[in-house]
Amino acid sequence: MSAAEHDSVRDLAAAYALGALSPEESREFEAYLASSPEAQREVAEYRDVAALLALAGPEAAPSEGLRDRVLGGVSRQKTVSIPRRNNPMAWGALAASLLAVVGLGLTLMSTRRQLADVRGRLDSTAQQLVLTDSMLVARDSTLFRIFEPGVELFQLTASGDPDPNIQLFWDRNLNRAILHGSRIRQLDPGKAYQLWFIKDGTPLPSVTFKPEPTGHVKVEPIEVPSGTGISAAAVTIEPEAGSKQPTMPIVMVGSLKKS
Repeated sequence: MSAAEHDSVRDLAAAYALGALSPEESREFEAYLASSPEAQREVAEYRDVAALLALAGPEAAPSEGLRDRVLGGVSRQKTVSIPRRNNPMAWGALAASLLAVVGLGLTLMSTRRQLADVRGRLDSTAQQLVLTDSMLVARDSTLFRIFEPGVELFQLTASGDPDPNIQLFWDRNLNRAILHGSRIRQLDPGKAYQLWFIKDGTPLPSVTFKPEPTGHVKVEPIEVPSGTGISAAAVTIEPEAGSKQPTMPIVMVGSLKKS
């Protein structure tokens, strides 16, 4: 077989991969295929295009440059003279099939990426909705306890300054409190605010807390020392782990006496 005939038979690779050859042409091509590693590679690539791109799975992406070789091969086969087969309609159908497969594969891969983006946005929205729902449930639970019978509201303020402000909701029936603060200043690392209950003139240590970046803070539930004699509550700045006795001056204070 001459070099020109070799090239002509080799140009049948795409048609052979798609099963578009007659039995006689298939036998001739297979005889040539057995001795041509390059033709074997082209047949494998054309079959990859037909099978993998049609599925368009993310793991089935063709190798770089394969699409250009496929389209180039289709274009070349439209004009080549093929031995013992002169059917323009067949070649037109072959070219259209390959182009459709390539186009479909690329479209499906693009659609998969778009669906993945949409799914990611939906997941993010769902997480935000769950978080918002949890916050609403917590808020409603706090409001329910605040409006329970026997709950009294007390204010803790900075000396001579209405800001910052802490509200202490004391449930005398359960001897528990809820602390809610706003416009609370951020502290240096390793520091925290600590709540103290003043009983018979002695400060009793309670919880430590830090404000959110917005300056808001909510702490619940807080156990209030039992017995009588609780006259006030105060806040100091202490080490993060808290102190047994105040080590810094009082920054906020308020009376807890019944009005």
